Amino acid sequence: MGIGRTFRTVVYCTAGLVVTSAIGFTLNAYFLKVIYDKLIKLQEEIRDLRGEIEEGREREKTEKDGGDEEEDDEFHIALESLPSQSSIANLESLTDCTDNDGPGPLLGICHQIDDQHDSLKLTEQGCQQSREFIAAQLRDAPNCAKLKWRLCRIMFEEAKHNMKSGLDGREQLTEALEIARTSVEDEPKNSKCHLWYSILLGDTCKYDDTKGKLLKGIDFDKHVRICLDIDPYNSTALHLLGRYCFEVSGIKWWEAKIAKALFGTVPTSTYDEALEYFLKADELNSDWVENTLFITKCLLNLNRRNEARTWLKKIGRNNIESEILRQVKELEDLL
Repeated sequence: MGIGRTFRTVVYCTAGLVVTSAIGFTLNAYFLKVIYDKLIKLQEEIRDLRGEIEEGREREKTEKDGGDEEEDDEFHIALESLPSQSSIANLESLTDCTDNDGPGPLLGICHQIDDQHDSLKLTEQGCQQSREFIAAQLRDAPNCAKLKWRLCRIMFEEAKHNMKSGLDGREQLTEALEIARTSVEDEPKNSKCHLWYSILLGDTCKYDDTKGKLLKGIDFDKHVRICLDIDPYNSTALHLLGRYCFEVSGIKWWEAKIAKALFGTVPTSTYDEALEYFLKADELNSDWVENTLFITKCLLNLNRRNEARTWLKKIGRNNIESEILRQVKELEDLL
């Protein structure tokens, strides 16, 4: 009896293993088929995407070869120059009081910094002198937004000198961006804090991938508009908003796809809208060469060539940034 019972147990166990193995094999086959089907689908999607990329490249090549538009390789809003601070000080003091309140001694220090800025920014040594002075003042008032945005301003100018000397300005600009961000937190109703945060967002996005550029672009647009809500006659902010609209108007197809995937929508604008902001900035500061340059670019993109030539002729060739001069010569060739 013991031997028979043992034999039956062995048979049942063996049968169970066979059934279990068969079920396992069936399940493995099922999952393999699912994986195989997904791989096939993925291959098809990759093939379609490659086709879209090739079509996009051909479209961009055709536009570049056959059109008059100047193509930029990156979504990038960087200022090559800023208006003279002394030339806009009187107007801004009348239209924006958000930076003119506070203890008397502090305001006196800020006015001293502003009075010296246009001369000190011209040299690397001057920038260093100003930066060290403002940093020393900040040690006594670490949460002073008025000092912070002025520190960002001179760091921006110093980084430009460093880059002209062949040095990398990324670290300094990134540091200035963080200081500007905290200045907005310290004094959210100060238009200059929002302005300088915007300027540095635009200038540092050249170091980011496409996703980073688009994320900074959204922040850029937000803070420029806040600045203009506080101070609607700020020529620099008007120019920056024009630059944003200009860049968005020329956004590449693949950037639009990424924006839609990330945010469910694509930022949109037109060259007409950009031109409107540039012209408003020109009404307030007609001597700003870079603003005049972008008015010309907008008119060219709108195929208003005669007007574009007229505006381009307003730009002198002396004492302007080399990068702006390069762009002026490119526009002269196109026109």
